[in-house]
Amino acid sequence: MDPATLARLQNLYWSLGTIGFIVVGSLATGLIAQSVTRMRGRSLMTQRRAFWGYTLSAPWLLGFIIFVLGPSIASLYYSFTDYRLGNPAEWIGLENYRELLGAVGAHGRRFMGAMYNSFYYAVVGVPLQIVTALVMALLVAAPLRGMGVFRLIFYIPVILAGGPAILLAWRYMFASNGGFVNVTLRNMADAFPPFDWLYRSFIYAMEGFNAFFIGITRNDAVGPLMYVLPALLGLLLALLLLMADEKGRRSIARTSTEILGALLLVLLAARLIAGGAVMPQLFQADHLQTTFKLLTLQSSIVDPGSYDYLRQGYSLHAMSPLWIVLLITLLTAFIGWGNPGRTARRWLLGGSAAVMLLLAAGSFIDGVRFFQSFDAAAEAAGSANHHFALFRQVTAQFPDQNRVPLWLSSELWSKPSLILITMWSSGAAMLIFLAALKGVPRSFYEAADVDGASTMQKFWRITLPLISPALFYNVVIGLIAALQTFEAVYLIQNTQTEQTLSSAAYFLFVRTFRQLEIGQGAAASWILAVIIVLLTVLQFRFSRWVHYD
Repeated sequence: MDPATLARLQNLYWSLGTIGFIVVGSLATGLIAQSVTRMRGRSLMTQRRAFWGYTLSAPWLLGFIIFVLGPSIASLYYSFTDYRLGNPAEWIGLENYRELLGAVGAHGRRFMGAMYNSFYYAVVGVPLQIVTALVMALLVAAPLRGMGVFRLIFYIPVILAGGPAILLAWRYMFASNGGFVNVTLRNMADAFPPFDWLYRSFIYAMEGFNAFFIGITRNDAVGPLMYVLPALLGLLLALLLLMADEKGRRSIARTSTEILGALLLVLLAARLIAGGAVMPQLFQADHLQTTFKLLTLQSSIVDPGSYDYLRQGYSLHAMSPLWIVLLITLLTAFIGWGNPGRTARRWLLGGSAAVMLLLAAGSFIDGVRFFQSFDAAAEAAGSANHHFALFRQVTAQFPDQNRVPLWLSSELWSKPSLILITMWSSGAAMLIFLAALKGVPRSFYEAADVDGASTMQKFWRITLPLISPALFYNVVIGLIAALQTFEAVYLIQNTQTEQTLSSAAYFLFVRTFRQLEIGQGAAASWILAVIIVLLTVLQFRFSRWVHYD
């Protein structure tokens, strides 16, 4: 028998065997369900229903067990092993998780960089995509003749976005010299001088933001700047509590406490797995002295002339911003929960806001001193200063008229390019918003017109609350999709942008299927899965702003 015929027969045998397995497995599942029903003393009719119900659903159940549940359990086991394809799996416990979460070694640092990129796509890309989809839905919701054509045009990118040919077309459109995007922007800038200033300001701001983000992903020390964001969050919380009524005040206090409590638990668990100290010592003299200097706008830098101190020593006498967030939130939320009297509460919240404002201002001013100290220390030592080198390079001079975005060939523009492609394919979210807009009763708008409401008032008070379920759905789905970004990264990355584009999903693909490190790839997949599940649960838990009535 020739090899071709033998191969066909083997395929036939496997097909027949698969069919037989499905039939036998389905009948066995139905018989087991019938036996369990009989043992529970149910009627004959109930037993028959159980038999046929489980028999007919058994193909899906067996497929789920074999192709989903089984591999998931195997992946969880492999995540605790040192398993490279071709070698036996060796049990190593939490070592893979410690390496990845603790950014230990080259692969650990690459994983943390990939996680930073994934959160960039989620925090920056998802809001832009939601806004784009909502604007598109509002545009095509008008009952005008021919509007169906525009709806089709807006939705077509959803069908085409993931195709290699379309992404190749984006490569040509994003080309630095002669690309459609840059040529169009340049012509608009030449024809309209104010747009030229806005265009160059956009380039300056975008390159500065991404250069600073890249410096953070490379673990460059930020010094006092690490307190700016926690202080601004505390300031925002205090202002919200000041402006809210009695019911809203308690709701804000409860929600903020629960969110940051859950976040702290997750971060503490990650810190424990990574092998770090779980509970840092609080209220040390150095911590209090550093905080006092920032509040009084003094410099908290002890040894500005030492390059080693600036790189590693500052954090030794500075409290972690994680605990700053905890203390700020607990203090402000306690004021919001309590009932010390309206006047006293306003004074307390106003004082809290003033403290947070001073901390944010002092941290920013001292952060500027911190960066200047790096320059002075490197110059005194006669060595190159690589601290946030890319950020200092792009912000040293305002872009001239010849500067163009290097969309797919520069690490400064690779992530914005991917987000623009994602925004282009916002048609699916647009359809969800469009269906929600169609469900808003026209009588509400008519009553608002009678009351003299403006267009923006009708949008904020009627449209947005009534389409909040659709908004919530798009946010949840968009966040999950952003954290799982893979196809576009795989297709548009190159040697210059692979690391700055790499997402968590792309990292685990490379680690598992290219480098054949099954154990560490499985650990990365479980870390990503846990993060997605936790963020989804938190969104459902704190969805009080969604109105289903």
